[in-house]
Amino acid sequence: MFKKLQRKFIWGSALVLLLVITAVTGIVYWITTEVINRQTDVLLNMIVDNGGDLPERFEFDPSQERFLALKDESVYETRFLTAVKGDSGVNITVTRIAMPQNEMNSIINRAFEENYNNGRIDIEGKRIFRFVKESSEDGSVTLVLLDSTSRYAMQRLTMTYMSGIWLLVLILYIIVILRFSKKLIKPFIENDERQKRFITNASHELKTPLAVISANTEMTEALSGKTKWTDSTRRQITRLQTLIEELVVLTRANEMKDSDMTDVDISGIVSDISESFKSVAENSGKSFTVEITPNLNVKCDKRSIQHVVSVLLDNAVKYCDDGGNISIRLESLNRGKGAHISVSNTYAEGKNTDISKFFERFYRNDESHNSEKAGFGIGLSMAKEIVERMKGKMKVDYSGNTISFTVDI
Repeated sequence: MFKKLQRKFIWGSALVLLLVITAVTGIVYWITTEVINRQTDVLLNMIVDNGGDLPERFEFDPSQERFLALKDESVYETRFLTAVKGDSGVNITVTRIAMPQNEMNSIINRAFEENYNNGRIDIEGKRIFRFVKESSEDGSVTLVLLDSTSRYAMQRLTMTYMSGIWLLVLILYIIVILRFSKKLIKPFIENDERQKRFITNASHELKTPLAVISANTEMTEALSGKTKWTDSTRRQITRLQTLIEELVVLTRANEMKDSDMTDVDISGIVSDISESFKSVAENSGKSFTVEITPNLNVKCDKRSIQHVVSVLLDNAVKYCDDGGNISIRLESLNRGKGAHISVSNTYAEGKNTDISKFFERFYRNDESHNSEKAGFGIGLSMAKEIVERMKGKMKVDYSGNTISFTVDI
C-alpha cells in the first residue's frame, strides 16, 4: 500500500512541477514575443513617421525605454529598408540591410502582395522580417521592411536554454524525491504499523474476557435458567466476537500482497456461500435467487473473496424487506478474464438513504442502533477495501426499491 502511495506522491509532485515549469515557460515565451512585437512596432512606426528613415536621435517615452529595452543606440542596430511602389514600379529609397539584390526584391514583392498592411514574413532557415505599408494621397504605397532575425533568434535561444534548465531541474527533483520519499512517508508507515499492532493486540486481549463472560453466562443459565438479561448478554458477546473477527480480517487485508493472489474457482465459492445463506433467507420468509456461471476462475485471494461475498449476502439478508427478494448473480467479465458479482435485495427504506455513505467506516443507516439488525458499520467498508486491494471495483446502486452491490474483479 505504501509503495503505491510513494509512487503516487513522486509522480504526482513531479507532474505538478512539470505543469508549473510549462506554465512559467509559456509565460516567458509570451512576454518575450510581446516585447519583440512591440519593439518592432515602435521602430516601424517611427520610421514611417520620419518619412521612411530613422531619425538621428530616438525619442522614447519612459515606459517604452523601461519595458522594451530601446535606447538611443538602437539606431545603429536596426536593419531595415524602405521602398515605394508607384506608377513607375518599385523604388527602394533607403537600404540598411545587407543581402543579395534578388532576394531583397523577392521579399519586397512578397510584402507588397500581402493583403494586410502590417505583418511578418518568414524566410525559412534564414531571416524573419516585420513590415508595415502606408498608402499616400498620390496613390503610391510606402513599404518599411524591418529585419527582426536577431530578435527572434535571441527568443529561440532563450527558450532553448530555459527548456534545458527546466528539464534538468525536473530530473534533479525526481532523483532527490526518489531518495527522500521514503523518509517523507515514514511517519505514515509507522502510524499504520502502530494501528495494526493495536488491532492485533486488542483482538487477542478482548478474546479472554469475552470467553470468561460467555462461560459465566452459561453458568448463570445453568443455575437460574435463561432470562432476558442472559439473552441480551449473549447477543452482545456475539456482536463483539463479530467485531473482533472483522478487525482481524481488516488487518489481514492491509497486509495483502500480490503473491497472495492465485487462480480461484469463484463459481464454487459463491455457490457454497449462497447455499449457506439461502436457508437463512427462506426461513425468514424471503425469496432467494441464485444465478451462477459455472467453472469461472479469477485471480484473487480466496479467503478475502469468501469474506466479501459473505458480507454482501449477510447485509442483503439482514436489510431485505419482510417477504422481499434477494438475488445473487455471478457472470463472466472481460471475456472470461474476470468476474462480475451482483447481490441485490428489496429495500424500501433506501428511497431516503444516501447510499454513497454505505462504504464509510462505522456508518449505520439504522439510527435506532437496533442490535438485532445493525452491525458496527465496517463490513461494507472493509469489503470495498479488500476488493480494491485485489485491484477490483465495488459500487452500490439503488433503483426500483432494490439496492444492488456489484463487484468486478
